[in-house]
Amino acid sequence: MSVQLYNNYIGPSYQITGSVRRLRLLPRFGYNQDITKVFSSDADAGASYATGLIALFVFILIFFLFWTALIGVLKIMGPGNAGFLSGHPFVIPDRAEDEHNIHKRPLRVRITFLTACGILMLFSLLFVTMGLTNVDNTATTMSASLRQLGDLVGQAEVIARKLEVVGNSAISIRDQAVDELENFCPSNPDLDAYAGINAMEIADRAKNDLTMLAGFISDGLEILRSGLNRVESWSDEASNVISEWNFWGWQFKLLSAGLFIFPAFLMMGVGLVMLDLDIKCYQRTLTYLIMPLFFLVIVASYVVAALILPVSAVMADTCIGGGEAHGGPDDTVLTVYRNLRGDDGSILFLLGAYYTQRCNSIYYPFGQVSNYLDLLDEAVDSTNTVVDTIQGNLDLLLDQCGRNYDSVVRLIKEMNTSLRTLRNSADNTLNLVQCRNINELYVNTVHEATCTYSVEALAWIFGSALVISVCGLIIIMLRASYYPEEYLELSKNWITTPTSTMSSPARSSDGDDEFYDVQKLRSNHSDFPDSPPMRHTPRYVSDPNVYTEAVELRQYQSSPLQKLQSTPTD
Repeated sequence: MSVQLYNNYIGPSYQITGSVRRLRLLPRFGYNQDITKVFSSDADAGASYATGLIALFVFILIFFLFWTALIGVLKIMGPGNAGFLSGHPFVIPDRAEDEHNIHKRPLRVRITFLTACGILMLFSLLFVTMGLTNVDNTATTMSASLRQLGDLVGQAEVIARKLEVVGNSAISIRDQAVDELENFCPSNPDLDAYAGINAMEIADRAKNDLTMLAGFISDGLEILRSGLNRVESWSDEASNVISEWNFWGWQFKLLSAGLFIFPAFLMMGVGLVMLDLDIKCYQRTLTYLIMPLFFLVIVASYVVAALILPVSAVMADTCIGGGEAHGGPDDTVLTVYRNLRGDDGSILFLLGAYYTQRCNSIYYPFGQVSNYLDLLDEAVDSTNTVVDTIQGNLDLLLDQCGRNYDSVVRLIKEMNTSLRTLRNSADNTLNLVQCRNINELYVNTVHEATCTYSVEALAWIFGSALVISVCGLIIIMLRASYYPEEYLELSKNWITTPTSTMSSPARSSDGDDEFYDVQKLRSNHSDFPDSPPMRHTPRYVSDPNVYTEAVELRQYQSSPLQKLQSTPTD
């Protein structure tokens, strides 16, 4: 034969990636992790697997929803109960009275705020460069595989058209040739015994060979056409999915932009406050415009994380293989088929197993095709023998058989030419579907695109979205960082009686509160060498009950302000 049906090519094995192993470790809360059980008669195992995925989704979503609800509760509680976590500015006692260094808390909180912003922006970059880039790599690899498949299908269609034309004519010629061979020597049916040649035997063998080929042309062409139609339909659907698989649409562009722009505005607001620049207009912009938009971006981020998580688990389970062997996606494909249809040994099973199991010869699917090719070769040989026999014994045949053999020779030669054309077309078809070609398509599509690039993309998208969501909610909780601190303004009645942050200040007999001049007190801050430096134009509040940051003041007798008040003044 002119083509070698089986060769020693061995396809590459799949190397399980680190992302697949890490995603495989996602908790399933005791439920089944074997995806091949979903495609089996064990309904309980399939339900258990689905429940594990739902539990993953619900767990991560509830975690973030509770955190979001907590932020709302802290806002409702107000500064009197939640302090700066309610979103109100930090409030600290007068610096001269700050024995516990409460003024250091805003700095720590702002450092935490800026750190969370930096981490968020870093993982936003990773979300784009590692996550969406691997999605693009997946789409590119899949598109290349589909183009390669399209080339193979195009070549197969050319062969099919040639087979259809040649096959139809060959069938007509074959029918005429069989009729001629059945009436090969009408005047002397015992020609072989009389003349000592095997002309009748040769003619009968050629007739039988051509008759046996009756189903090869029509049935083979029908199978080829059916297979090409299925492949074309699947290829078109896959191309449509990939064309719509646009992770650079306006939604993701808007999300990516928000993950960079909003934290930058928030960091700028904190920086201005740390530089003692109290720009109220900018703070209001952050509060009423930037922060609500940033909140929506963070909600979208943790929704993406919750949706990606079960998908990532499914991909990891598919790519690591079923059972305990963890034989990769090749094992998953074969196990799923066996679970659905059993090890039936059909041509469909052999084709799938041969191309996915690294061209293992035990699954070789073209044994029947080789029989057809052998029949073609025999038919070519037998028709050649008929022509040679007639031409070598033409005078004898004309004398004994009483007929003309010109039409027989012409039909047999035409049939021989058609058989050679069919043989070449069959060889070309087998060259197209040789294991190297199809296995390379499988490896590019499944090993590379599905189980390498797409899993890497899902791992980075989920991990980045998770970190972004956590950092984003931290930023929202610490949003008081971009407000300047406020200081308690102390009244005479507050410092002459023991006070508490949860009690109302006493009023004087005439109903008016007498306030000390805080600025004057601060002008004498040299009396308190441990006091930190003054900030420009500090904000003051006169009701300490509103803020939990206000510390309980000492009694008037032990207060440094008593000493200042007792000093004679003009």
